[in-house]
Amino acid sequence: MRFSLEATMEFSKPIDFLKLDFPKLIARINSELFRKGVPQEQEGSRIVHWNIIGTKLILTIEGSTYLRPHDALLRLRKFLAQKFGREYNIGVRSIFVKNYEIRFKPKRMPKEKVEVKVPWVKEIVQKDKELLVKLQDLDSTALEDRYVERILKRIEEKINQKLYGGKAEHWELIWKSRKRKVVWDKDPTPEMERRGWIKRFNVGVWLHMPITTKIMRTFQKIAEREILRPLKFEEVMLPKTVPLEVWLQTGHVPGSSNSFFYVCRPEKWDPEFWEDFADWVKVTRKIPYDLLTEKLAEPNAGICFAQCPPLYWYFKKKLIPEKELPLKFWDASGVSYRWEGGGLHGIERDCEFHRIEIVWIGTKEQVIDIKEKLLERFKRIFDKILELEWRMARVTPWYMAQAGQLGLEEEKEIGTIDFEAWLPWRGPREKSEWLEFQNLTVAGTKFSDAWNFKTEKGKEIWTGCSGIGLERWLAVFLAQKGLEPKKWPKKFVKILGKLPKEIKLI
Repeated sequence: MRFSLEATMEFSKPIDFLKLDFPKLIARINSELFRKGVPQEQEGSRIVHWNIIGTKLILTIEGSTYLRPHDALLRLRKFLAQKFGREYNIGVRSIFVKNYEIRFKPKRMPKEKVEVKVPWVKEIVQKDKELLVKLQDLDSTALEDRYVERILKRIEEKINQKLYGGKAEHWELIWKSRKRKVVWDKDPTPEMERRGWIKRFNVGVWLHMPITTKIMRTFQKIAEREILRPLKFEEVMLPKTVPLEVWLQTGHVPGSSNSFFYVCRPEKWDPEFWEDFADWVKVTRKIPYDLLTEKLAEPNAGICFAQCPPLYWYFKKKLIPEKELPLKFWDASGVSYRWEGGGLHGIERDCEFHRIEIVWIGTKEQVIDIKEKLLERFKRIFDKILELEWRMARVTPWYMAQAGQLGLEEEKEIGTIDFEAWLPWRGPREKSEWLEFQNLTVAGTKFSDAWNFKTEKGKEIWTGCSGIGLERWLAVFLAQKGLEPKKWPKKFVKILGKLPKEIKLI
Protein backbone atom coordinates (compact mmCIF):
# COMPACT_ATOMS: atom_id res chain seq x y z
CA MET A 1 0.00 0.00 0.00
CA ARG A 2 1.16 3.52 -0.80
CA PHE A 3 -0.09 6.65 0.92
CA SER A 4 0.10 10.39 0.24
CA LEU A 5 -1.41 12.86 2.68
CA GLU A 6 -1.85 16.65 2.59
CA ALA A 7 -2.41 18.11 6.05
CA THR A 8 -2.43 21.32 8.05
CA MET A 9 -1.30 21.63 11.64
CA GLU A 10 -2.37 24.83 13.37
CA PHE A 11 -0.55 26.27 16.39
CA SER A 12 -1.61 28.68 19.11
CA LYS A 13 0.89 31.33 17.88
CA PRO A 14 2.65 32.13 14.58
CA ILE A 15 5.73 29.99 13.92
CA ASP A 16 7.23 31.91 10.98
CA PHE A 17 10.34 32.58 13.05
CA LEU A 18 11.17 28.86 12.81
CA LYS A 19 11.42 28.74 9.02
CA LEU A 20 15.22 28.91 8.86
CA ASP A 21 15.73 26.08 11.32
CA PHE A 22 12.88 23.94 10.08
CA PRO A 23 14.75 21.98 7.39
CA LYS A 24 17.02 20.50 10.07
CA LEU A 25 14.02 19.64 12.22
CA ILE A 26 12.24 17.96 9.29
CA ALA A 27 15.36 15.89 8.55
CA ARG A 28 15.49 14.77 12.16
CA ILE A 29 11.79 13.92 12.13
CA ASN A 30 12.15 11.82 8.97
CA SER A 31 15.29 10.03 10.12
CA GLU A 32 14.38 9.47 13.77
CA LEU A 33 10.75 10.07 14.76
CA PHE A 34 9.27 8.43 11.67
CA ARG A 35 11.70 5.49 11.79
CA LYS A 36 10.65 4.24 15.23
CA GLY A 37 9.09 0.79 14.95
CA VAL A 38 9.80 0.51 11.20
CA PRO A 39 11.99 -2.45 10.12
CA GLN A 40 15.41 -1.25 8.99
CA GLU A 41 15.01 -2.50 5.43
CA GLN A 42 11.48 -1.08 5.03
CA GLU A 43 10.08 2.37 4.32
CA GLY A 44 8.01 4.23 6.87
CA SER A 45 6.70 7.75 6.29
CA ARG A 46 8.46 10.91 5.17
CA ILE A 47 7.60 14.59 5.02
CA VAL A 48 8.26 15.38 1.36
CA HIS A 49 6.98 18.97 1.35
CA TRP A 50 6.27 21.61 3.97
CA ASN A 51 5.47 25.28 4.32
CA ILE A 52 4.83 27.67 7.19
CA ILE A 53 2.19 30.41 6.91
CA GLY A 54 1.54 32.26 10.16
CA THR A 55 0.13 29.79 12.67
CA LYS A 56 -0.11 26.99 10.12
CA LEU A 57 2.30 24.24 9.14
CA ILE A 58 1.29 22.77 5.79
CA LEU A 59 2.61 19.27 5.12
CA THR A 60 2.72 16.53 2.51
CA ILE A 61 3.56 13.14 4.00
CA GLU A 62 4.11 9.99 1.96
CA GLY A 63 4.44 6.54 3.43
CA SER A 64 3.77 2.81 3.53
CA THR A 65 1.96 0.34 5.74
CA TYR A 66 4.86 0.21 8.19
CA LEU A 67 4.03 3.74 9.29
CA ARG A 68 0.99 5.16 7.59
CA PRO A 69 1.06 8.94 7.07
CA HIS A 70 -2.00 9.59 9.25
CA ASP A 71 -0.29 7.76 12.12
CA ALA A 72 2.88 9.70 11.38
CA LEU A 73 0.86 12.93 11.59
CA LEU A 74 -0.52 11.98 15.01
CA ARG A 75 3.01 11.12 16.15
CA LEU A 76 4.24 14.46 14.80
CA ARG A 77 1.52 16.39 16.63
CA LYS A 78 2.56 14.90 19.96
CA PHE A 79 6.25 15.56 19.26
CA LEU A 80 5.80 19.20 18.22
CA ALA A 81 3.32 19.91 21.02
CA GLN A 82 5.92 18.79 23.57
CA LYS A 83 8.88 20.46 21.87
CA PHE A 84 7.24 23.81 21.00
CA GLY A 85 5.39 23.92 24.32
CA ARG A 86 8.58 23.46 26.26
CA GLU A 87 10.76 25.77 24.16
CA TYR A 88 8.36 28.50 22.92
CA ASN A 89 5.17 28.11 24.97
CA ILE A 90 3.31 27.30 21.75
CA GLY A 91 0.65 24.60 21.60
CA VAL A 92 -0.97 22.61 18.78
CA ARG A 93 -4.58 23.66 18.28
CA SER A 94 -5.66 21.27 15.56
CA ILE A 95 -4.69 18.96 12.73
CA PHE A 96 -6.68 18.54 9.54
CA VAL A 97 -6.16 16.33 6.50
CA LYS A 98 -7.50 18.02 3.38
CA ASN A 99 -6.64 15.24 0.91
CA TYR A 100 -5.42 11.69 1.38
CA GLU A 101 -4.71 9.23 -1.44
CA ILE A 102 -4.25 5.53 -0.78
CA ARG A 103 -3.27 3.00 -3.46
CA PHE A 104 -3.47 -0.73 -2.88
CA LYS A 105 -4.22 -4.07 -4.47
CA PRO A 106 -7.25 -5.68 -2.77
CA LYS A 107 -7.38 -9.41 -2.18
CA ARG A 108 -10.04 -9.56 -4.88
CA MET A 109 -10.48 -6.96 -7.59
CA PRO A 110 -14.05 -5.68 -7.87
CA LYS A 111 -15.94 -6.26 -11.08
CA GLU A 112 -17.81 -2.98 -10.73
CA LYS A 113 -17.49 0.39 -9.03
CA VAL A 114 -17.17 0.35 -5.26
CA GLU A 115 -18.61 3.15 -3.14
CA VAL A 116 -18.38 3.89 0.56
CA LYS A 117 -21.00 6.53 1.23
CA VAL A 118 -19.47 8.61 4.00
CA PRO A 119 -18.35 12.25 3.70
CA TRP A 120 -14.65 11.42 4.11
CA VAL A 121 -14.54 9.32 0.92
CA LYS A 122 -14.24 11.55 -2.13
CA GLU A 123 -13.78 8.83 -4.74
CA ILE A 124 -12.67 5.23 -5.27
CA VAL A 125 -11.06 4.59 -8.63
CA GLN A 126 -9.97 1.28 -10.15
CA LYS A 127 -6.78 1.71 -12.17
CA ASP A 128 -4.04 -0.66 -13.37
CA LYS A 129 -5.18 -3.53 -11.13
CA GLU A 130 -5.10 -1.20 -8.15
CA LEU A 131 -7.62 0.81 -6.21
CA LEU A 132 -7.02 4.51 -5.67
CA VAL A 133 -8.95 5.69 -2.63
CA LYS A 134 -9.27 9.46 -2.34
CA LEU A 135 -10.18 10.67 1.14
CA GLN A 136 -10.90 14.23 2.27
CA ASP A 137 -11.59 16.45 5.28
CA LEU A 138 -10.33 14.20 8.06
CA ASP A 139 -10.06 15.92 11.45
CA SER A 140 -8.28 14.66 14.53
CA THR A 141 -11.31 12.65 15.67
CA ALA A 142 -11.43 10.82 12.33
CA LEU A 143 -7.73 10.00 12.59
CA GLU A 144 -7.70 9.01 16.26
CA ASP A 145 -10.85 6.89 15.98
CA ARG A 146 -9.34 4.94 13.06
CA TYR A 147 -11.81 6.03 10.34
CA VAL A 148 -9.13 5.43 7.70
CA GLU A 149 -8.64 1.79 8.67
CA ARG A 150 -12.38 1.24 8.88
CA ILE A 151 -12.93 2.77 5.45
CA LEU A 152 -10.33 0.42 3.97
CA LYS A 153 -11.92 -2.53 5.76
CA ARG A 154 -15.34 -1.48 4.49
CA ILE A 155 -14.01 -1.37 0.94
CA GLU A 156 -12.79 -4.97 1.25
CA GLU A 157 -16.17 -5.98 2.69
CA LYS A 158 -18.04 -4.34 -0.17
CA ILE A 159 -15.80 -6.00 -2.74
CA ASN A 160 -16.57 -9.35 -1.12
CA GLN A 161 -20.28 -8.56 -1.05
CA LYS A 162 -20.30 -7.71 -4.76
CA LEU A 163 -18.44 -10.89 -5.61
CA TYR A 164 -20.74 -12.72 -3.21
CA GLY A 165 -23.72 -11.36 -5.13
CA GLY A 166 -25.95 -14.34 -6.20
CA LYS A 167 -23.78 -16.99 -4.59
CA ALA A 168 -25.18 -19.06 -1.78
CA GLU A 169 -23.67 -18.92 1.67
CA HIS A 170 -21.52 -21.83 2.73
CA TRP A 171 -23.80 -24.82 3.37
CA GLU A 172 -22.55 -28.22 4.46
CA LEU A 173 -24.92 -31.05 5.38
CA ILE A 174 -23.84 -32.70 8.62
CA TRP A 175 -26.88 -34.81 9.56
CA LYS A 176 -30.25 -35.82 8.14
CA SER A 177 -33.27 -37.53 9.68
CA ARG A 178 -35.09 -40.37 8.04
CA LYS A 179 -37.81 -39.58 5.53
CA ARG A 180 -41.32 -39.25 6.89
CA LYS A 181 -44.59 -40.24 5.28
CA VAL A 182 -46.39 -37.23 3.80
CA VAL A 183 -49.53 -36.59 5.85
CA TRP A 184 -50.48 -33.28 4.25
CA ASP A 185 -49.14 -31.19 1.38
CA LYS A 186 -51.07 -27.92 1.75
CA ASP A 187 -49.86 -24.52 2.96
CA PRO A 188 -51.14 -24.32 6.56
CA THR A 189 -51.42 -20.52 6.70
CA PRO A 190 -54.52 -19.95 4.50
CA GLU A 191 -56.26 -22.95 6.05
CA MET A 192 -55.63 -21.63 9.57
CA GLU A 193 -56.97 -18.24 8.47
CA ARG A 194 -60.09 -19.89 7.07
CA ARG A 195 -60.69 -21.76 10.32
CA GLY A 196 -60.11 -18.65 12.43
CA TRP A 197 -57.01 -20.01 14.20
CA ILE A 198 -55.02 -16.93 13.17
CA LYS A 199 -55.72 -13.54 11.57
CA ARG A 200 -53.31 -11.20 9.85
CA PHE A 201 -53.11 -8.10 12.05
CA ASN A 202 -50.45 -6.16 10.15
CA VAL A 203 -47.65 -6.83 7.70
CA GLY A 204 -45.85 -9.89 9.08
CA VAL A 205 -47.87 -9.77 12.32
CA TRP A 206 -50.44 -12.42 13.22
CA LEU A 207 -53.07 -12.58 15.92
CA HIS A 208 -53.04 -16.06 17.39
CA MET A 209 -56.30 -17.36 18.81
CA PRO A 210 -56.55 -20.15 21.43
CA ILE A 211 -55.65 -23.15 19.23
CA THR A 212 -52.31 -21.93 17.82
CA THR A 213 -51.53 -20.27 21.14
CA LYS A 214 -51.90 -23.60 22.94
CA ILE A 215 -49.78 -25.40 20.35
CA MET A 216 -46.95 -22.88 20.72
CA ARG A 217 -47.23 -22.92 24.51
CA THR A 218 -46.89 -26.69 24.28
CA PHE A 219 -43.72 -26.27 22.23
CA GLN A 220 -42.38 -24.06 25.02
CA LYS A 221 -43.41 -26.64 27.63
CA ILE A 222 -41.52 -29.31 25.67
CA ALA A 223 -38.44 -27.07 25.44
CA GLU A 224 -38.55 -26.43 29.18
CA ARG A 225 -39.08 -30.11 30.01
CA GLU A 226 -36.57 -31.59 27.56
CA ILE A 227 -33.86 -28.91 27.46
CA LEU A 228 -34.00 -26.03 29.90
CA ARG A 229 -34.70 -27.80 33.18
CA PRO A 230 -32.54 -30.92 32.62
CA LEU A 231 -29.55 -28.82 31.52
CA LYS A 232 -30.15 -26.35 34.38
CA PHE A 233 -30.66 -23.17 32.37
CA GLU A 234 -31.89 -20.24 34.48
CA GLU A 235 -34.66 -17.94 33.27
CA VAL A 236 -33.99 -14.22 32.86
CA MET A 237 -36.10 -11.32 31.59
CA LEU A 238 -34.17 -9.29 29.05
CA PRO A 239 -35.09 -5.79 27.80
CA LYS A 240 -37.04 -5.72 24.54
CA THR A 241 -35.92 -2.27 23.45
CA VAL A 242 -32.20 -2.14 22.80
CA PRO A 243 -30.01 0.98 22.43
CA LEU A 244 -28.35 1.14 19.02
CA GLU A 245 -24.97 1.43 20.77
CA VAL A 246 -25.45 -2.10 22.14
CA TRP A 247 -26.08 -3.47 18.64
CA LEU A 248 -23.03 -1.56 17.43
CA GLN A 249 -20.92 -3.58 19.85
CA THR A 250 -22.41 -6.93 18.83
CA GLY A 251 -22.20 -6.21 15.09
CA HIS A 252 -25.94 -6.07 14.39
CA VAL A 253 -25.29 -2.45 13.43
CA PRO A 254 -24.62 -1.99 10.57
CA GLY A 255 -25.11 -5.60 9.44
CA SER A 256 -28.85 -5.81 10.13
CA SER A 257 -29.78 -2.12 10.12
CA ASN A 258 -32.26 -2.67 7.30
CA SER A 259 -34.22 -5.15 9.43
CA PHE A 260 -34.77 -3.23 12.69
CA PHE A 261 -37.97 -1.72 13.99
CA TYR A 262 -36.63 1.55 15.39
CA VAL A 263 -37.83 3.25 18.58
CA CYS A 264 -38.39 7.01 18.96
CA ARG A 265 -39.44 8.65 22.20
CA PRO A 266 -41.61 11.81 22.19
CA GLU A 267 -39.57 14.99 21.73
CA LYS A 268 -41.42 16.47 24.72
CA TRP A 269 -43.91 15.17 27.27
CA ASP A 270 -45.60 18.59 27.64
CA PRO A 271 -49.31 18.23 26.62
CA GLU A 272 -49.24 21.72 25.08
CA PHE A 273 -46.54 20.54 22.67
CA TRP A 274 -48.98 17.84 21.50
CA GLU A 275 -52.08 20.04 21.42
CA ASP A 276 -52.03 20.72 17.65
CA PHE A 277 -51.65 17.00 17.01
CA ALA A 278 -54.61 16.25 19.25
CA ASP A 279 -56.71 18.98 17.60
CA TRP A 280 -55.95 17.62 14.14
CA VAL A 281 -56.91 14.07 15.11
CA LYS A 282 -60.12 15.20 16.86
CA VAL A 283 -61.24 17.21 13.83
CA THR A 284 -60.18 14.91 10.98
CA ARG A 285 -60.28 11.47 12.68
CA LYS A 286 -57.02 10.81 10.84
CA ILE A 287 -53.36 10.52 11.90
CA PRO A 288 -51.26 13.47 10.61
CA TYR A 289 -48.04 11.48 10.15
CA ASP A 290 -45.95 14.44 8.97
CA LEU A 291 -46.88 16.37 12.10
CA LEU A 292 -46.28 13.30 14.26
CA THR A 293 -42.76 12.92 12.83
CA GLU A 294 -41.94 16.46 13.94
CA LYS A 295 -42.84 15.57 17.50
CA LEU A 296 -40.63 12.51 17.79
CA ALA A 297 -37.01 12.46 18.88
CA GLU A 298 -34.43 10.76 16.67
CA PRO A 299 -34.42 6.96 16.95
CA ASN A 300 -31.84 5.78 19.47
CA ALA A 301 -32.98 2.21 20.01
CA GLY A 302 -34.78 -0.67 18.36
CA ILE A 303 -37.30 -3.30 19.36
CA CYS A 304 -35.71 -6.64 20.18
CA PHE A 305 -34.08 -8.13 17.06
CA ALA A 306 -32.01 -10.81 18.78
CA GLN A 307 -32.57 -11.34 22.48
CA CYS A 308 -29.02 -12.05 23.61
CA PRO A 309 -27.14 -8.69 23.19
CA PRO A 310 -28.39 -7.13 26.47
CA LEU A 311 -27.18 -10.24 28.30
CA TYR A 312 -23.66 -9.81 26.93
CA TRP A 313 -23.85 -6.11 27.90
CA TYR A 314 -24.55 -7.18 31.49
CA PHE A 315 -21.02 -8.62 31.72
CA LYS A 316 -19.27 -5.56 30.25
CA LYS A 317 -15.73 -5.18 31.67
CA LYS A 318 -16.38 -7.79 34.36
CA LEU A 319 -14.28 -10.68 35.60
CA ILE A 320 -16.17 -13.91 36.14
CA PRO A 321 -14.86 -16.39 38.73
CA GLU A 322 -14.12 -19.69 37.04
CA LYS A 323 -16.03 -21.55 39.73
CA GLU A 324 -19.20 -19.76 38.53
CA LEU A 325 -18.83 -21.13 35.00
CA PRO A 326 -20.63 -22.23 32.97
CA LEU A 327 -23.49 -19.74 33.14
CA LYS A 328 -26.70 -20.84 31.41
CA PHE A 329 -29.71 -18.63 30.73
CA TRP A 330 -32.95 -18.55 28.79
CA ASP A 331 -35.41 -15.78 27.99
CA ALA A 332 -38.98 -15.89 26.65
CA SER A 333 -40.26 -12.64 28.14
CA GLY A 334 -41.47 -10.90 25.01
CA VAL A 335 -41.71 -10.69 21.24
CA SER A 336 -38.94 -10.01 18.73
CA TYR A 337 -39.30 -7.90 15.60
CA ARG A 338 -37.55 -8.10 12.22
CA TRP A 339 -38.54 -6.32 9.04
CA GLU A 340 -38.46 -9.00 6.35
CA GLY A 341 -39.24 -6.70 3.40
CA GLY A 342 -40.53 -8.64 0.41
CA GLY A 343 -39.79 -12.04 1.94
CA LEU A 344 -43.10 -12.33 3.82
CA HIS A 345 -45.62 -15.03 3.06
CA GLY A 346 -47.29 -16.89 5.90
CA ILE A 347 -46.49 -17.82 9.49
CA GLU A 348 -43.13 -19.27 8.43
CA ARG A 349 -41.68 -15.78 8.01
CA ASP A 350 -42.94 -13.05 10.32
CA CYS A 351 -42.04 -9.55 11.41
CA GLU A 352 -43.26 -10.23 14.95
CA PHE A 353 -42.42 -13.58 16.49
CA HIS A 354 -42.13 -15.35 19.81
CA ARG A 355 -38.87 -17.00 20.68
CA ILE A 356 -37.04 -18.74 23.48
CA GLU A 357 -33.44 -17.55 23.50
CA ILE A 358 -30.89 -19.90 25.04
CA VAL A 359 -27.48 -18.48 25.98
CA TRP A 360 -24.52 -20.17 27.63
CA ILE A 361 -21.19 -18.71 28.76
CA GLY A 362 -18.06 -20.54 29.85
CA THR A 363 -14.67 -21.87 28.91
CA LYS A 364 -14.15 -23.20 25.40
CA GLU A 365 -14.54 -26.78 26.61
CA GLN A 366 -17.70 -26.00 28.58
CA VAL A 367 -19.37 -24.17 25.70
CA ILE A 368 -18.63 -26.97 23.23
CA ASP A 369 -19.86 -29.59 25.71
CA ILE A 370 -23.16 -27.73 26.20
CA LYS A 371 -23.55 -27.40 22.43
CA GLU A 372 -23.29 -31.18 22.03
CA LYS A 373 -25.81 -31.78 24.82
CA LEU A 374 -28.22 -29.31 23.21
CA LEU A 375 -27.90 -31.01 19.84
CA GLU A 376 -28.84 -34.35 21.38
CA ARG A 377 -31.81 -32.79 23.16
CA PHE A 378 -33.05 -31.11 19.98
CA LYS A 379 -32.70 -34.39 18.11
CA ARG A 380 -34.87 -36.12 20.68
CA ILE A 381 -37.59 -33.45 20.39
CA PHE A 382 -37.67 -33.34 16.59
CA ASP A 383 -37.30 -37.12 16.10
CA LYS A 384 -39.21 -38.66 18.99
CA ILE A 385 -41.83 -36.09 19.98
CA LEU A 386 -42.62 -34.00 16.89
CA GLU A 387 -41.50 -36.70 14.42
CA LEU A 388 -40.24 -34.22 11.85
CA GLU A 389 -38.28 -34.73 8.67
CA TRP A 390 -35.35 -32.39 9.14
CA ARG A 391 -31.61 -31.94 8.75
CA MET A 392 -28.65 -30.04 10.18
CA ALA A 393 -26.18 -28.00 8.12
CA ARG A 394 -23.07 -26.07 9.00
CA VAL A 395 -23.48 -22.60 7.52
CA THR A 396 -21.73 -19.25 7.34
CA PRO A 397 -22.28 -17.49 10.71
CA TRP A 398 -24.50 -14.41 10.47
CA TYR A 399 -21.70 -12.05 11.49
CA MET A 400 -19.54 -13.30 8.61
CA ALA A 401 -22.32 -13.36 6.01
CA GLN A 402 -23.20 -9.76 6.75
CA ALA A 403 -19.59 -8.77 6.10
CA GLY A 404 -19.67 -10.48 2.71
CA GLN A 405 -17.47 -13.37 3.81
CA LEU A 406 -18.30 -16.65 2.13
CA GLY A 407 -16.58 -19.26 4.24
CA LEU A 408 -16.47 -20.38 7.83
CA GLU A 409 -14.55 -19.45 10.95
CA GLU A 410 -11.02 -20.84 10.89
CA GLU A 411 -11.58 -22.62 14.19
CA LYS A 412 -13.98 -25.46 13.38
CA GLU A 413 -15.66 -25.41 16.79
CA ILE A 414 -16.92 -21.87 16.10
CA GLY A 415 -19.87 -21.33 13.83
CA THR A 416 -23.58 -21.82 13.19
CA ILE A 417 -25.62 -24.97 12.67
CA ASP A 418 -28.96 -24.47 10.93
CA PHE A 419 -31.81 -26.88 11.53
CA GLU A 420 -33.92 -27.11 8.37
CA ALA A 421 -37.21 -28.88 7.70
CA TRP A 422 -38.99 -29.92 4.54
CA LEU A 423 -42.27 -28.14 3.79
CA PRO A 424 -44.22 -30.54 1.52
CA TRP A 425 -46.39 -27.73 0.13
CA ARG A 426 -43.27 -26.19 -1.44
CA GLY A 427 -42.65 -29.24 -3.61
CA PRO A 428 -40.48 -32.39 -3.67
CA ARG A 429 -38.01 -32.69 -0.82
CA GLU A 430 -35.08 -33.03 -3.25
CA LYS A 431 -35.86 -29.82 -5.18
CA SER A 432 -37.74 -27.44 -2.90
CA GLU A 433 -36.30 -24.94 -0.43
CA TRP A 434 -36.30 -26.24 3.13
CA LEU A 435 -37.15 -23.88 5.99
CA GLU A 436 -34.53 -22.97 8.59
CA PHE A 437 -36.59 -23.30 11.76
CA GLN A 438 -33.88 -23.36 14.43
CA ASN A 439 -30.19 -22.62 14.74
CA LEU A 440 -27.37 -22.99 17.19
CA THR A 441 -24.27 -20.81 17.23
CA VAL A 442 -20.96 -21.08 19.06
CA ALA A 443 -19.51 -17.59 18.75
CA GLY A 444 -16.15 -18.22 20.40
CA THR A 445 -14.88 -15.00 21.98
CA LYS A 446 -16.72 -12.66 19.60
CA PHE A 447 -19.05 -11.24 22.23
CA SER A 448 -16.75 -11.53 25.23
CA ASP A 449 -14.15 -9.59 23.22
CA ALA A 450 -16.76 -7.00 22.21
CA TRP A 451 -17.76 -6.39 25.81
CA ASN A 452 -14.36 -7.11 27.34
CA PHE A 453 -15.23 -9.74 29.92
CA LYS A 454 -12.94 -12.59 30.99
CA THR A 455 -12.40 -14.99 33.85
CA GLU A 456 -10.96 -13.63 37.08
CA LYS A 457 -7.59 -15.07 35.97
CA GLY A 458 -7.76 -13.26 32.63
CA LYS A 459 -8.62 -16.34 30.56
CA GLU A 460 -10.86 -16.03 27.51
CA ILE A 461 -14.56 -16.75 27.70
CA TRP A 462 -16.65 -18.33 24.97
CA THR A 463 -20.38 -17.93 24.36
CA GLY A 464 -23.09 -19.88 22.58
CA CYS A 465 -26.72 -19.16 21.75
CA SER A 466 -29.73 -20.84 20.18
CA GLY A 467 -33.10 -19.31 19.36
CA ILE A 468 -36.26 -21.41 19.43
CA GLY A 469 -38.74 -19.63 17.16
CA LEU A 470 -42.18 -20.84 18.17
CA GLU A 471 -43.82 -19.67 14.94
CA ARG A 472 -41.17 -21.51 12.92
CA TRP A 473 -41.80 -24.71 14.89
CA LEU A 474 -45.52 -24.22 14.28
CA ALA A 475 -45.01 -23.67 10.54
CA VAL A 476 -42.89 -26.79 10.19
CA PHE A 477 -45.05 -29.02 12.37
CA LEU A 478 -48.34 -28.11 10.67
CA ALA A 479 -46.81 -28.22 7.18
CA GLN A 480 -45.74 -31.83 7.78
CA LYS A 481 -48.53 -33.06 10.05
CA GLY A 482 -51.57 -31.10 8.91
CA LEU A 483 -54.28 -29.46 11.00
CA GLU A 484 -56.05 -32.59 12.24
CA PRO A 485 -54.87 -33.63 15.74
CA LYS A 486 -55.73 -37.28 15.05
CA LYS A 487 -52.84 -37.37 12.58
CA TRP A 488 -50.34 -35.80 14.99
CA PRO A 489 -47.63 -37.78 16.82
CA LYS A 490 -49.00 -39.48 19.94
CA LYS A 491 -46.24 -38.23 22.26
CA PHE A 492 -46.92 -34.66 21.23
CA VAL A 493 -50.70 -35.02 21.59
CA LYS A 494 -50.23 -36.46 25.08
CA ILE A 495 -48.31 -33.34 26.14
CA LEU A 496 -50.71 -31.04 24.27
CA GLY A 497 -53.93 -32.35 25.73
CA LYS A 498 -57.29 -31.27 24.37
CA LEU A 499 -57.36 -28.37 21.92
CA PRO A 500 -59.70 -25.42 22.50
CA LYS A 501 -62.78 -25.21 20.30
CA GLU A 502 -62.63 -23.24 17.09
CA ILE A 503 -64.38 -19.86 17.32
CA LYS A 504 -67.24 -19.69 14.84
CA LEU A 505 -68.05 -16.22 13.47
CA ILE A 506 -70.77 -15.14 11.08
